[in-house]
Amino acid sequence: MNFSHALKWSVVLLAPLTLAWKVAIPPTGYHPDHSRQAISEFLERNGFDVVVSAEYVNYEAIIRATRASCRLVIAELTPDGSNRDLIRALVGDTDRHLVVFRGNLYAQQPITSTVIHSLWSKFLRGLGLIRDIRPVLAVGANSTCDIEAMPWSELAR
Repeated sequence: MNFSHALKWSVVLLAPLTLAWKVAIPPTGYHPDHSRQAISEFLERNGFDVVVSAEYVNYEAIIRATRASCRLVIAELTPDGSNRDLIRALVGDTDRHLVVFRGNLYAQQPITSTVIHSLWSKFLRGLGLIRDIRPVLAVGANSTCDIEAMPWSELAR
């Protein structure tokens, strides 16, 4: 009997406290347009002409950027890697494919890292401690692009 009274009192005391926390610090919702805008601004700072395409593949907007003979196609990937072949379907077999995550380049998506980062970021965002989750980007480039030399770490900030 004592256990049930203690449980009831802890619920009575903790419920208003948790509700007050949620009201005091409301989480900001993830907005994919913010991510697309940051990517577009990054590409423009690096001399690219950017077009956020009206074309959607798997509910993801495609960003196309060109500079001289360099052509990029960029899309946001899901943390679990379920749409990782997205860019490969959009660009030809002769083009290169890389994944950008937290400012680093990868040949393949580091799924374990991206899932853990996504879950942790969602938890922190729910507490109101962070605003945005860093995206996982698939980048397709033609052979004339030197995408390894681009300052991708700017996107990690």
